Amino acid sequence: MKAFWYNEERKNVCGLRIRELRQQQGLTIQKLSVMAQLAGYETITPNAISKTEIGIRFMPDYEVAIFAELLKTTPEDLLSFHPKNK
Repeated sequence: MKAFWYNEERKNVCGLRIRELRQQQGLTIQKLSVMAQLAGYETITPNAISKTEIGIRFMPDYEVAIFAELLKTTPEDLLSFHPKNK
C-alpha cells in the first residue's frame, strides 16, 4: 500500500487529537489497546497507536471510526485539525 503524507511531517490528521483525548481520559497506550482488543479490534495494537499518535502511520478511515468509539467522541472531532501555531 502506498501511504501518503498529510504534510511534510505527518501521515494522518487524527493522531494528535487521539493522543490529546487519550491523555485527558487518563488512558495509557496499553490501556487503549486493551480496550480495542476487548471490543474486537485486533489491529489496534500499542505499536499502531503510538505510530498513529506521532504521525508516522497512515490511518485508514475505518480506524477513525474505531478510535472515535473507543474515545467516546465522533469521527468529525478526530478529523478536526487545528494546528496551534497557525
